Amino acid sequence: MPEAAVAPGLAAPAAAAPLLAIRRLSKIYNEVAVLDRASLDVAKGEIVMVIGPSGAGKSTLLRCLNRIEVPSEGEVVLDGVNMGGTLRDGKLVPDAAAVTARKRRDIGMVFQRFNLFAHLSALQNVAIGPRLVLGMPREEAEARARRELERVQLGAHMAKRPNQLSGGQQQRVAIARALAMQPKVILFDEPTSALDPELVGEVLEVIQGLARDGMTMLVVTHEMQFAREVGTRIIFMDGGRILEDSPAKQFFERPEQPRARDFLARVARQH
Repeated sequence: MPEAAVAPGLAAPAAAAPLLAIRRLSKIYNEVAVLDRASLDVAKGEIVMVIGPSGAGKSTLLRCLNRIEVPSEGEVVLDGVNMGGTLRDGKLVPDAAAVTARKRRDIGMVFQRFNLFAHLSALQNVAIGPRLVLGMPREEAEARARRELERVQLGAHMAKRPNQLSGGQQQRVAIARALAMQPKVILFDEPTSALDPELVGEVLEVIQGLARDGMTMLVVTHEMQFAREVGTRIIFMDGGRILEDSPAKQFFERPEQPRARDFLARVARQH
């Protein structure tokens, strides 16, 4: 298709910068690269599904993005801010711990396990981040927590402690907790893997709602049908590397890489 004409004297419009830019990100343990030079751009509002076999480096990728793990090399830039340091005289100087903590507020994380405080109610679990990290007054933090719990359909369960909630409800509290920090992107690390099969749907429904709201998300998942229906893009990983990056429809109908085709065939046989 020919390029659109540009009027004489006018520059072509610049492509929008990605919200999240990942450049040659690696994590090496005992001389083994569990994440190997991963590069990826994510636009605002994209839902990127990260799939692949166990041990492919999917969770390590997410943990390096929000600095739970310090990458061995490479960089992560979120909305123009380098998550690993500050440029001084052309060199990247690592941030102090307090600066890293401030930057990490913009990246929400939802884990396989819910990591809720057992002695706190759902409302308190969600409000604690805005109170302690953002310094919000209790009333304001709890008002925000109520809004987010309503958003994940838990308005009737705010006073309950985790042991009074189902696994699916606990995971939705964890999602509300991430949302309460108003992050620019949310990372989901296999959010349904710890759930009984009958509870998976309610969590996926919440994530689908966030997608409709325009939340930018990276989701590590083994739910292939969900990835196909909700994802705007599919990242296929194996051996620590990103082997394929395709629109969801294209990936599931015509994967380019033989390893991806083999993976999908194996998944199909298991179902």
